[in-house]
Amino acid sequence: MTPDPLKARSQPPKLDLLAYEPGLRRYFRRRAPAAQVDDLVQEVFARLLSLRDPAAVLDLERYIFVVAASVLSRQYRRQEPWDGVDDLEALSPDDGLTPERSLIGKEGLEAVLAVLDALPARTRHIFLLHRFEEMTYQRIARELGVSVSAVEKHMMAALKALFLRGRSDR
Repeated sequence: MTPDPLKARSQPPKLDLLAYEPGLRRYFRRRAPAAQVDDLVQEVFARLLSLRDPAAVLDLERYIFVVAASVLSRQYRRQEPWDGVDDLEALSPDDGLTPERSLIGKEGLEAVLAVLDALPARTRHIFLLHRFEEMTYQRIARELGVSVSAVEKHMMAALKALFLRGRSDR
């Protein structure tokens, strides 16, 4: 039996959404309360499954995170401004935050930035792409035209420099 070409064409292409679930969960954990992460991921999947023609999306990974940002934005717009605040005391500053702790934190941040500035340009760029843009090693390698192994070596060099800076403070 030969497969019917009309039947095969009428079936929409399958989206492998589960491959993107860990990345979506990381994205939402950093931006929303933990209790909302499951609902937000589910909302993204529901929107993606409602696409008429998934094959028309050129960069599926980018599109998924654009949808995720839209879902998150919509979630925040629907919340009441004071939603989740039981009383005004919850808005008061933390007693543990003192001018001394603030200064220590600022000095620590300045030291980390100094270490990052001292790194070679490509190492610093790769570190920032991975840690702050949340790009995978594979995606960084693809965009910079280097091997994944090279990305790993740059990341190790950056982390080693930061680790050694942290040890010298003790």
